Amino acid sequence: DKVVKNDEGLFFIVFFCYFCAYQCFLNIMARKFLLTFILLISCLNVAHAQFEEGKWYLNTSLTGLDLSHSKYEGTNFGFQVATGTFVLDNLSILVNFKGEYVENGMDETSVGAGARYYLSSCGLYGGLGLAYKHLSNSVNRKDLVCLTPELGYAFFLNGTITVEPAVYYDLSFSNCSEYSKLGFKIGFGFY
Repeated sequence: DKVVKNDEGLFFIVFFCYFCAYQCFLNIMARKFLLTFILLISCLNVAHAQFEEGKWYLNTSLTGLDLSHSKYEGTNFGFQVATGTFVLDNLSILVNFKGEYVENGMDETSVGAGARYYLSSCGLYGGLGLAYKHLSNSVNRKDLVCLTPELGYAFFLNGTITVEPAVYYDLSFSNCSEYSKLGFKIGFGFY
């Protein structure tokens, strides 16, 4: 009794399974790409009209979201309110207030001012500002001045409301390694 191996049949089955999986992957990726492209195109015309000179802006953001990190902090959660106006097309000036609870460190209260430049063709923005921070816990108190760059995206839900995820970095001018912070925030903008 001889056992006959059928390597060609096994190769065909493996190849067919690989081909089907690859086609499914391409189909999923094509759908995601198409959806992203349609969403981007649909917000291009809306975005341009909102970044015009003279428009007012209000933003409320949740900061931290367990995604910010610095040397001494654990879990943190904060809330930020910013408001401003567009002084030129695509360029806004803002003032903001932020409060943040920090589990293993010092709670933060800050007041700041800055500017944002929007790419009207797609909703991407970059911002730069200065903030005065007061950090405190039951033992210590510390006052800092920070440079606050951010990079984000204004995704328009309709003509006046946006969802705005952003990455920010608070660069402390004193004790940079101890008090600087990289984080993520998400907010709602009202134009």
